[in-house]
Amino acid sequence: MKRLIIVLLLALAGSAVYAQAQQTDSLGFDENNKYIYYQVAAQPGLNADTIYKRALNFLKTAYTKDKLKLKKQDDGKATLMGEGGFLVSKKALVSKHEDAKITYDITVEVKDGKYRYWLTNFVVIPYERDRYANFVPVNGKKTPLEHGLRVLGQKDLDDYLEKVLVNSREIGKRLKNFILSPAPATTKESKISPVIKKDW
Repeated sequence: MKRLIIVLLLALAGSAVYAQAQQTDSLGFDENNKYIYYQVAAQPGLNADTIYKRALNFLKTAYTKDKLKLKKQDDGKATLMGEGGFLVSKKALVSKHEDAKITYDITVEVKDGKYRYWLTNFVVIPYERDRYANFVPVNGKKTPLEHGLRVLGQKDLDDYLEKVLVNSREIGKRLKNFILSPAPATTKESKISPVIKKDW
Protein backbone atom coordinates (compact mmCIF):
# COMPACT_ATOMS: atom_id res chain seq x y z
CA MET A 1 0.00 0.00 0.00
CA LYS A 2 2.83 2.39 0.91
CA ARG A 3 4.55 1.63 -2.40
CA LEU A 4 1.37 2.44 -4.31
CA ILE A 5 1.05 5.78 -2.53
CA ILE A 6 4.73 6.61 -3.21
CA VAL A 7 4.35 5.68 -6.90
CA LEU A 8 1.24 7.85 -7.19
CA LEU A 9 2.97 10.80 -5.49
CA LEU A 10 5.99 10.47 -7.79
CA ALA A 11 3.72 10.30 -10.84
CA LEU A 12 1.83 13.42 -9.74
CA ALA A 13 5.07 15.28 -9.02
CA GLY A 14 6.47 14.26 -12.41
CA SER A 15 3.36 15.41 -14.23
CA ALA A 16 3.41 18.73 -12.33
CA VAL A 17 7.06 19.31 -13.32
CA TYR A 18 6.23 18.39 -16.92
CA ALA A 19 3.25 20.75 -16.97
CA GLN A 20 5.37 23.55 -15.51
CA ALA A 21 8.06 22.94 -18.16
CA GLN A 22 5.38 23.03 -20.86
CA GLN A 23 4.05 26.36 -19.58
CA THR A 24 7.45 28.05 -19.53
CA ASP A 25 7.89 27.98 -23.30
CA SER A 26 4.42 28.16 -24.76
CA LEU A 27 1.64 30.61 -25.40
CA GLY A 28 -0.70 31.42 -22.55
CA PHE A 29 -3.36 33.98 -21.71
CA ASP A 30 -2.70 37.17 -19.75
CA GLU A 31 -5.06 38.95 -17.35
CA ASN A 32 -6.84 40.58 -20.33
CA ASN A 33 -7.50 37.19 -22.02
CA LYS A 34 -4.98 37.92 -24.77
CA TYR A 35 -2.42 35.43 -26.02
CA ILE A 36 1.01 36.07 -24.49
CA TYR A 37 4.49 34.62 -24.82
CA TYR A 38 6.21 35.43 -21.50
CA GLN A 39 9.80 34.64 -20.48
CA VAL A 40 12.13 35.54 -17.60
CA ALA A 41 15.87 35.07 -18.15
CA ALA A 42 18.70 35.33 -15.64
CA GLN A 43 21.95 37.01 -16.66
CA PRO A 44 24.18 36.87 -13.58
CA GLY A 45 27.07 39.31 -13.61
CA LEU A 46 25.31 41.93 -15.74
CA ASN A 47 23.86 45.04 -14.16
CA ALA A 48 20.51 46.53 -15.19
CA ASP A 49 22.10 49.40 -17.12
CA THR A 50 24.13 47.04 -19.32
CA ILE A 51 21.16 44.76 -20.02
CA TYR A 52 19.00 47.81 -20.77
CA LYS A 53 21.47 49.21 -23.31
CA ARG A 54 21.82 45.86 -25.04
CA ALA A 55 18.06 45.33 -25.16
CA LEU A 56 17.67 48.84 -26.59
CA ASN A 57 20.27 47.98 -29.22
CA PHE A 58 18.26 44.83 -30.01
CA LEU A 59 15.04 46.77 -30.59
CA LYS A 60 16.82 49.32 -32.77
CA THR A 61 19.04 47.09 -34.90
CA ALA A 62 18.08 43.39 -34.74
CA TYR A 63 15.42 43.57 -37.45
CA THR A 64 14.36 45.96 -40.17
CA LYS A 65 11.79 48.59 -39.16
CA ASP A 66 8.90 46.74 -40.82
CA LYS A 67 9.66 43.62 -38.73
CA LEU A 68 10.44 45.21 -35.35
CA LYS A 69 10.87 48.76 -34.15
CA LEU A 70 11.17 50.63 -30.88
CA LYS A 71 7.89 52.25 -29.84
CA LYS A 72 8.65 53.64 -26.39
CA GLN A 73 11.44 53.63 -23.82
CA ASP A 74 11.19 54.47 -20.13
CA ASP A 75 14.68 54.82 -18.67
CA GLY A 76 13.35 55.40 -15.14
CA LYS A 77 11.44 52.11 -15.05
CA ALA A 78 14.00 50.28 -17.23
CA THR A 79 11.25 49.31 -19.67
CA LEU A 80 11.36 49.12 -23.46
CA MET A 81 8.39 48.64 -25.76
CA GLY A 82 8.37 47.79 -29.42
CA GLU A 83 6.03 46.64 -32.14
CA GLY A 84 6.60 44.31 -35.03
CA GLY A 85 5.15 41.78 -37.38
CA PHE A 86 5.97 38.74 -39.47
CA LEU A 87 4.48 37.12 -42.55
CA VAL A 88 2.80 33.73 -42.54
CA SER A 89 3.04 31.82 -45.81
CA LYS A 90 0.66 29.21 -47.13
CA LYS A 91 1.67 26.44 -49.46
CA ALA A 92 -0.31 26.18 -52.69
CA LEU A 93 0.04 23.41 -55.26
CA VAL A 94 3.59 24.21 -56.34
CA SER A 95 4.49 27.46 -54.61
CA LYS A 96 4.16 29.43 -51.40
CA HIS A 97 2.41 32.76 -51.02
CA GLU A 98 1.78 35.23 -48.23
CA ASP A 99 -1.37 34.27 -46.37
CA ALA A 100 -1.32 36.84 -43.55
CA LYS A 101 0.78 39.18 -41.47
CA ILE A 102 0.71 38.82 -37.70
CA THR A 103 1.56 41.96 -35.74
CA TYR A 104 2.51 42.03 -32.07
CA ASP A 105 3.76 44.23 -29.22
CA ILE A 106 6.90 43.37 -27.28
CA THR A 107 7.88 44.64 -23.83
CA VAL A 108 11.30 44.18 -22.19
CA GLU A 109 11.95 44.99 -18.51
CA VAL A 110 15.36 44.70 -16.87
CA LYS A 111 16.82 44.40 -13.38
CA ASP A 112 20.30 43.62 -12.11
CA GLY A 113 21.18 40.12 -13.26
CA LYS A 114 17.92 39.38 -15.08
CA TYR A 115 15.40 40.56 -17.62
CA ARG A 116 11.93 39.57 -18.73
CA TYR A 117 10.09 40.05 -21.97
CA TRP A 118 6.69 39.26 -23.40
CA LEU A 119 4.98 39.38 -26.76
CA THR A 120 1.25 40.01 -26.85
CA ASN A 121 -1.55 41.80 -28.77
CA PHE A 122 -1.20 39.42 -31.72
CA VAL A 123 -3.37 40.59 -34.63
CA VAL A 124 -3.87 38.72 -37.91
CA ILE A 125 -4.07 40.81 -41.09
CA PRO A 126 -5.13 38.55 -44.00
CA TYR A 127 -3.58 38.86 -47.45
CA GLU A 128 -5.34 38.54 -50.81
CA ARG A 129 -4.28 38.54 -54.43
CA ASP A 130 -4.72 41.90 -56.14
CA ARG A 131 -5.41 42.50 -59.82
CA TYR A 132 -1.67 42.42 -60.58
CA ALA A 133 -1.35 38.93 -59.02
CA ASN A 134 0.52 40.29 -55.99
CA PHE A 135 -0.48 39.31 -52.46
CA VAL A 136 -1.35 42.41 -50.43
CA PRO A 137 -2.96 43.04 -47.03
CA VAL A 138 -6.75 43.25 -46.99
CA ASN A 139 -7.68 46.84 -46.03
CA GLY A 140 -9.55 47.26 -42.76
CA LYS A 141 -9.61 43.56 -41.87
CA LYS A 142 -7.78 42.76 -38.65
CA THR A 143 -8.52 39.87 -36.32
CA PRO A 144 -7.11 39.64 -32.79
CA LEU A 145 -5.74 36.13 -32.36
CA GLU A 146 -8.05 35.55 -29.37
CA HIS A 147 -11.06 35.83 -31.72
CA GLY A 148 -9.44 33.66 -34.36
CA LEU A 149 -11.53 30.54 -33.84
CA ARG A 150 -14.82 32.09 -34.88
CA VAL A 151 -13.33 34.22 -37.68
CA LEU A 152 -10.54 32.04 -39.09
CA GLY A 153 -11.54 28.49 -38.24
CA GLN A 154 -9.70 25.84 -36.23
CA LYS A 155 -7.18 24.80 -38.91
CA ASP A 156 -5.98 28.32 -39.70
CA LEU A 157 -5.94 29.29 -36.02
CA ASP A 158 -3.77 26.28 -35.14
CA ASP A 159 -1.40 27.15 -37.97
CA TYR A 160 -1.14 30.80 -36.85
CA LEU A 161 -0.61 29.81 -33.20
CA GLU A 162 2.23 27.52 -34.22
CA LYS A 163 3.83 30.29 -36.30
CA VAL A 164 3.44 32.77 -33.43
CA LEU A 165 5.18 30.38 -31.04
CA VAL A 166 8.03 29.65 -33.47
CA ASN A 167 8.59 33.35 -34.19
CA SER A 168 8.36 34.29 -30.49
CA ARG A 169 11.03 31.71 -29.65
CA GLU A 170 13.22 33.05 -32.46
CA ILE A 171 12.84 36.63 -31.20
CA GLY A 172 13.71 35.45 -27.68
CA LYS A 173 16.87 33.68 -28.90
CA ARG A 174 17.96 36.75 -30.82
CA LEU A 175 17.32 38.99 -27.82
CA LYS A 176 19.39 36.65 -25.64
CA ASN A 177 22.27 36.84 -28.14
CA PHE A 178 22.13 40.64 -28.01
CA ILE A 179 22.08 40.60 -24.18
CA LEU A 180 25.11 38.28 -24.07
CA SER A 181 27.17 40.28 -26.60
CA PRO A 182 28.62 43.68 -25.85
CA ALA A 183 26.85 46.47 -27.71
CA PRO A 184 28.97 47.95 -30.48
CA ALA A 185 30.68 51.17 -29.54
CA THR A 186 29.00 54.21 -31.03
CA THR A 187 31.35 55.96 -33.39
CA LYS A 188 31.22 59.71 -33.69
CA GLU A 189 30.75 60.91 -37.21
CA SER A 190 33.58 63.12 -38.38
CA LYS A 191 32.40 66.63 -39.04
CA ILE A 192 32.81 67.74 -42.60
CA SER A 193 33.93 71.31 -42.86
CA PRO A 194 31.87 73.42 -45.24
CA VAL A 195 33.32 74.46 -48.57
CA ILE A 196 33.70 78.22 -48.84
CA LYS A 197 33.48 79.29 -52.43
CA LYS A 198 34.68 82.85 -51.87
CA ASP A 199 38.27 81.85 -51.15
CA TRP A 200 39.99 80.31 -54.15
